[in-house]
Amino acid sequence: MFKRKLPFVETDVLREVLPYLKRTLNLVDVEVLSVEEALAQIEAGKVGYSRMIIESSEPGSPAFEFRNV
Repeated sequence: MFKRKLPFVETDVLREVLPYLKRTLNLVDVEVLSVEEALAQIEAGKVGYSRMIIESSEPGSPAFEFRNV
């Protein structure tokens, strides 16, 4: 069995670098969600999230979804 636990919390790291990501990628808004949070959004009927993209993420390989609004 592969060990899939990382020595850090990926969502914490992503939230910490959000100002840099927004500035360098010229993004207006960014959301960082755990798989559980994103799936809960789908269950609540919030549109715009792809279950396939959400379920493809795993430790060390986060999934990204971009939208032009």
